[in-house]
Amino acid sequence: MKRIHALLLVLGGSWLAVVLWVVLSNVIPRETHLGIIALILDKLPAAVGVPLFVLFWTVFLLGWAVLVGFGLRPILRTRIGGLAKHQD
Repeated sequence: MKRIHALLLVLGGSWLAVVLWVVLSNVIPRETHLGIIALILDKLPAAVGVPLFVLFWTVFLLGWAVLVGFGLRPILRTRIGGLAKHQD
């Protein structure tokens, strides 16, 4: 496994840990450093602010899966390729 894939797995796992911490500990992101983003979204019209809010939360909650997916990709490719060779 290359270093970049290991780094992607570590970053994805760290991101997931932060997401779980926010969700399970009932942290109010507005009271953290993310409050700056909330202030900016509050100043935008609702037609723009609400979709951006939903987009940001979706990326925050599910973005870790992209990093983990790209980190696991070579591992899964090697195992699936190895299984295909053994079946021939």
